[in-house]
Amino acid sequence: MRITVEELLQRYAAGERDFTGIQIDGVEMSEVNLSGIDLSDSDLGEIYMEDINFTGANFRSSRIGQAGLIRCILRDADLSAANLGFAHLSGADLTNAKLVNAYLSGADMVETNLTGADLEGADMKRSIFCNTIMPDGSIRTDNI
Repeated sequence: MRITVEELLQRYAAGERDFTGIQIDGVEMSEVNLSGIDLSDSDLGEIYMEDINFTGANFRSSRIGQAGLIRCILRDADLSAANLGFAHLSGADLTNAKLVNAYLSGADMVETNLTGADLEGADMKRSIFCNTIMPDGSIRTDNI
């Protein structure tokens, strides 16, 4: 389901948290609190989301489609200075995402694709990495 940023923010402000499977791309959203939001299986590619609070947000991939696992897509997204502490990013596609100075402490990044991601200054203490594809294309199989 395709929605606008304005609709997402209005519905979130009204108390809705489940935005599973939405599609938003090529837009800007910054300095917003979206803690606890469920964006699993969503397509948020190329979105500019600098300095957003996604504490405890769910970006997991949970469904299997005809072509395999349906991933939450955050390809080329700008998440600079975003708070992703304790977020569930298991299976998410963050290929070429910009995570400069992002707070990822305690994030679940099992099977997350970070190929080409910019993690300069990112805080990843206590994050969970298992079968995670790192920026250089290598697979990390442990915790930091």
